[in-house]
Parts: sequence; structure tokens; C-alpha cells
Amino acid sequence: MKGMADLLRSGAVMLSRSCPECGTPLFQLKSGEIICANCQRRVVIVPEGEEATAEAGMRLESVEEVIVEKLVTLGQAMSRESDPEALRPLSELMDSLLGNLERLRASRTA
Repeated sequence: MKGMADLLRSGAVMLSRSCPECGTPLFQLKSGEIICANCQRRVVIVPEGEEATAEAGMRLESVEEVIVEKLVTLGQAMSRESDPEALRPLSELMDSLLGNLERLRASRTA
């Protein structure tokens, strides 16, 4: 209850819909994001008939997050490496990941 009260005080709006996981009322933040006060998770409301499209978009978002995480890890490894020969495969991998990320983002806007 305290979390819900805090959300209301911060300007969030309680919606007539409830969380699909726990049944707690959902709140829409000023940013437009919808969250469950109990689960502390973002909730996406999908209009009827668009479930498959939304699910595919969420999967692509997950893949994008993984690629970005790998790019960060790879960047850290590259910053520690001083041997040019050891940098070559890391650089090629980064180029490949960036290409994949670019294609993924292009497919989402197409």
C-alpha cells in the first residue's frame, strides 16, 4: 500500500487494469510507462489482435539488450588490451556485433 501511495504522490495515475501476475492495480507514470507497484516491473498493455506483434517486438528488444551488453564487455576488454594482434579479433567481433545491432534496429523501424 505504501508503494501505491508513493506512486500517487509522485503524480502517477492508477489504472482500471490490474497486473497479470499478481492482480495489483497498475499505475501509469508521468513518462507514460505502466508499472505494477507490487511486482516493481514494467507492464506492456497490448491491444487485442496485436499480441504476436508485441511479443516479437519484446523478443527483439531482449536481443538488442544482449548485444549492447556484449558490446560494453567487449569494449572493456579492448581497453585493457595493448597487443595489436590480440585487438584484431576483438575489433572484428565488435564490428560484427555493431552490424547486427544496426540491422536489428533497422528491422524494428521498417
